[in-house]
Amino acid sequence: MTPTRYLRLSGLMLLLTAFAVLLGACESDPTATPTSPPQAAATATPVPAQTTLSGTIQIDGSSTVFPVTQAVAEEFRKEQPGVQVNVAVSGTGGGFKRFTVGETDISNASRPIKDSEAEAAAANGIEFIEMRVGTDGLSVMVHPDNDFVDCLTVAELNEVWKPGSSINNWSNVRSGFPDQRLRLYGPDTDSGTFDYFTEEVNGEAQVSRSDYTASADDNVLVQGISGDRGSLGYFGYAYYQENQDSLKVIAIDNGDGCVAPEPSTIEDGSYTPLSRPLFIYVNVESLEKPEVLAFVEYYMDHGYQLTGEEGYVPVERSIYADNKAAAQSGTPTAMMEKEPEKAMMMEKLSGTIQIDGSSTVFPVTQAVAEEFRKEQPDVQVNVAVSGTGGGFKRFTVGETDISNASRPIKDSEAEAAAANGIEFIEMRVGTDGLSVMVNPSNDFVDCLSVEELNEIWKPGSSINNWQDVRAGFPDQRLRLYGPDTDSGTFDYFTEEVNGEAQVSRADYTASADDNVLVQGIAGDRGSLGYFGYAYYQENQDSLKIVAIDNGDGCITPEPSTIEDGSYTPLSRPLFIYVNVKSLDKPEVKAFVTYYMDHGYQLTGEEGYVPVDRSVYADNKAAAGL
Repeated sequence: MTPTRYLRLSGLMLLLTAFAVLLGACESDPTATPTSPPQAAATATPVPAQTTLSGTIQIDGSSTVFPVTQAVAEEFRKEQPGVQVNVAVSGTGGGFKRFTVGETDISNASRPIKDSEAEAAAANGIEFIEMRVGTDGLSVMVHPDNDFVDCLTVAELNEVWKPGSSINNWSNVRSGFPDQRLRLYGPDTDSGTFDYFTEEVNGEAQVSRSDYTASADDNVLVQGISGDRGSLGYFGYAYYQENQDSLKVIAIDNGDGCVAPEPSTIEDGSYTPLSRPLFIYVNVESLEKPEVLAFVEYYMDHGYQLTGEEGYVPVERSIYADNKAAAQSGTPTAMMEKEPEKAMMMEKLSGTIQIDGSSTVFPVTQAVAEEFRKEQPDVQVNVAVSGTGGGFKRFTVGETDISNASRPIKDSEAEAAAANGIEFIEMRVGTDGLSVMVNPSNDFVDCLSVEELNEIWKPGSSINNWQDVRAGFPDQRLRLYGPDTDSGTFDYFTEEVNGEAQVSRADYTASADDNVLVQGIAGDRGSLGYFGYAYYQENQDSLKIVAIDNGDGCITPEPSTIEDGSYTPLSRPLFIYVNVKSLDKPEVKAFVTYYMDHGYQLTGEEGYVPVDRSVYADNKAAAGL
C-alpha cells in the first residue's frame, strides 16, 4: 500500500471513530433479511461504525479482481481486527464452483455469471447479488526486450490463439517479424480472463489452443513472460501496471488503429474489444452475518478509491451506492429469463452406463461423467479402470457400453467382438504424450535415448544400476515402475521402445493404477517409470520428467510437442469405443452426445491434447447423434 493511501485512510478512520464516540454505542446488532421479488424487501440495519465484530468471511474467484478485494480486506481489518477475511484465487470459474454450493460468502468475477452457474446456485438454494465494481483492460504483453512488436491486430491474435493453430514462431505471425520461437502464456480455463479473451478474440468463450503455459496465478504469467524473450501472453491491466518494468504492453488494432490499454482508453471504450467489467457476487444469506454486511458496505464505500489505486477503472459512484442499497435490503439480483428453447428442461433420464478400460483415458471420461451427472443426476455412470486390454475383454463380450482405450483395438479383440455380435464405433478423443519419469531428487538424468530405454526395458535385460545405463551415471540402484500387461500404455510403450507390443522385461513394479506408479516413483530415489502425461501434470511437484531423444535431439513432452508430433515416438492417440446396441438406450445416447459436445474442453483441462473439433463432430455423425 502506498503511504498516501495509508495517510488518507488513517485520517478517515480517525474521523469516523470520533464521530462514532459522539453517537454512542447503544445500537443493536444488524440483520439482513433476504427476500425474493416481487415481495417487498426488508431493510437491514446498517452496521454502526463503532460496533466490534468477529467471524470469518470466505471469498474466492478471479485473480483479476483479487487485488481490489484484497485491498478492501486489508483496510477493513484495520477497523475490524476480529474479523478474518480469507481471499483465495481459483479463477472466476473456480470461484463460482465454490460459491454456487454455498462454500463462500463472496465470489470475485471478471465476467458475469453464466446461466449454468446461476442454475447451479438456484438448485442449491443460493440467492445472490451481482455488484459491478470496476472495468479492466485485458492486456497483451511480450518480453521487454522485444523490439519488433508494438501492436497486433485482433485477426493476428486469432491466428495465434485459435484452436489448432500451429504458429510457434514470430515469423509466422506477420511478414517481417524475425525467425524466433514464440511461446504463449495465459490464464487457465477456470479464469474469467480466459473466457473473455477467447470470446472476443476467437469468437466463442473457452475456445482456444491448449498448448500454452496456463496458470490461475497472474504472478506466474508475469514471471513466464518477463523471463522468456520469445513470449506472448495476456492478463489484467493491473498486473501489467504492477510489473511494467519487466513487461512490454502491446497496443491492439480492432480496425480503427492501434490503441494501448490505459485508464482513459479503458474508460471511454476506445480500447476495444478487450475492455471488460469486474464484479463481486454476494450470497444473500451471508448478509445475515453482521461481519459480511459490514464488509460489503465498506467495499462499496471505499471501492471507488481502492479500485483506482489498484490499477483498474472504477465505476460511477452511484453504482457503488446502488450496490450498497441492494446489500442492505437483501434484494437478490434477478437473472434475465432465457429464450424459450433454452428454458425447456432437458428430458430427465435414468439408468446405468458401464464403462471400463484405460487408466490414461479415465480422467477425461470421468470428468465427462461428473459434468453429465449434473444435468442427469438419475443416470449412474460407472467408470472403472482395468487397463485397455482388460476393458476390451469386458467390452467384446457385451459387459460394458463404452471402453476407454489408449491404443486402437487389436484384430483379435475385434474378432472376439464380432463373434459375440458386438458392433462398435471407434471415437478418437485426444492425444497423449506417454511420459518417462524419475524421482525429483535425481540430478543426473535429464534425457534418455530410445536405445537406452530399450536396453533397460527389453526382455532379459539385467540392468539394475544407473551406472549400467550410461557411462558417467552414478553407482545407484535402478528400480522400474510401469503399467501392467492389460494396459494400453504398456502396449504402446513396448511397441515403440522394444519393437513389439507386450514384449518387455517382467521384473518391475507393475500396476493398472497410475496413482500407484506415481507414489512408487516419487518415493524411490533410484526410480524410473512411465505413464500418461496427464498424471505427470497432476503430480509434477513430486516427479521429474525426462526428455526423449529419438535421433533428433532431446524433446520433453508438453502440449505443443505432443500436438506437433516432435515428441516421438511416445505421442499416442486416445479413444473410446461405443457398443452400437448400447446407443439404443437413451442414457447412453445422451452421454456420448455430451462427451462429443464437451470433449474438446474437458480433454484439454485434464492435461491431454484435444483433437480438432471436426473429429468430435464426425464421431457424433458416425453414431447418428
